Amino acid sequence: MSLTRVSSFISQVIDKIANFLIRDNEIGRDFRNFSQVEIKVIPQEELRERTLAYIFSRRVNHRSIFSYIKEKMTSLSIEEEKVAEALENSFIGVFEINKLLPDGFELYSLINERNYTVKTVGARTNYRGAYVGAYLYCCLCKIEEEYYVCDARAIMGSDKSGGAIRYAVTKIIEKPSLVFRDNERKLEEIREQINNLNKKFLECFNSREVITTNRYADDLINAFNDYCESGNDTIKAMVEKGIIKPEKYRYFPTQDFHFITENEEKKSIAGFSSGVEEYDVGIIYIERYGLFAIPFYGTFCQIFEQDEYQKIENYEECLNNFLNNDKIRGCILKFIAGKYKNFMSRINEILGTSYTINSLTDTYKPQSDDNENISTAAILYASKVFSQIMQREEESSVTAVKAGRNELCPCGSGKKYKKCCGR
Repeated sequence: MSLTRVSSFISQVIDKIANFLIRDNEIGRDFRNFSQVEIKVIPQEELRERTLAYIFSRRVNHRSIFSYIKEKMTSLSIEEEKVAEALENSFIGVFEINKLLPDGFELYSLINERNYTVKTVGARTNYRGAYVGAYLYCCLCKIEEEYYVCDARAIMGSDKSGGAIRYAVTKIIEKPSLVFRDNERKLEEIREQINNLNKKFLECFNSREVITTNRYADDLINAFNDYCESGNDTIKAMVEKGIIKPEKYRYFPTQDFHFITENEEKKSIAGFSSGVEEYDVGIIYIERYGLFAIPFYGTFCQIFEQDEYQKIENYEECLNNFLNNDKIRGCILKFIAGKYKNFMSRINEILGTSYTINSLTDTYKPQSDDNENISTAAILYASKVFSQIMQREEESSVTAVKAGRNELCPCGSGKKYKKCCGR
């Protein structure tokens, strides 16, 4: 298929999907609100961008929008269905431009640390300002063994490396498996690291789980990291002294680690101690998947430990959070199910259902295949851009006192200090 035809087909498929979503009885109103088509006239190119953003970010009845479209939409030809499938498997990222080509670019992905030769889709003017060393924020899809830029969102200069790194980390936190997508060597590196840290976790805690509060979780995790990196025995002294547990198990909504703002990477660095109210945090290590730090883990476990579980404050909301929060992986539910014989009977009692553990995870955690279950912590630990942003945070905290409020921020974002780290 020629480049011109691929470009035409991608645009055609996105336009058809947009028209279907606008008119659909079930999710049409949500899409119209998201795309703002009822508020103002949206240029076709912009509507395509908003359509892609919608289908990548939204879910309907625990399913992806693409899954819903494949079931409900019958007007696509066989060729268009192939393009739709390619779009479903596409991935967003930030790429450093290594070379300009007549019909595309050679790119380096900051997220999964590999090189791509890609072809551009759409008008060449969409890529005005592209040069070697600049950063391209876009979506890539693969059609007939060729990669195409199907959603070019922005091009930033080489002096904006700080912003590119932060954006990459944000995307990793949203979808950690992007780090090893198309990169088997990186996946092997992460697996080996998980295996090594598993032994060290058992050495430190003599258990696969620790329950503490958000006041002390960061100190425990940092001390464990120090032990893994340098053999510092601070963590063992903390364990011998006794892990401080919460005075009361209860659930309440908190945005601390829901990662729904544009500053997700800042929140991941800020840690649990930045929370205002006290709540329990479970630090667990699952052998194949790594370390997880889970808010309200202890409260959730109490649902299965207490006969009068109804007395647990907001127990139903806690259960719904564990089922519907995408950050709670399927392997975590199965880990807890392995602890409690009454796990499924108690959940079915509360929900009025008849799930098995497999049908439960299939329903609420449909993306939780083996690799998708790997902990975000394990993936971030292996990510070069996350290491870079942590180093920048350390350097900016040291040099911030030297930066005036109206000077460029030391973190390299290109913003004034008062509008960046100085906030």
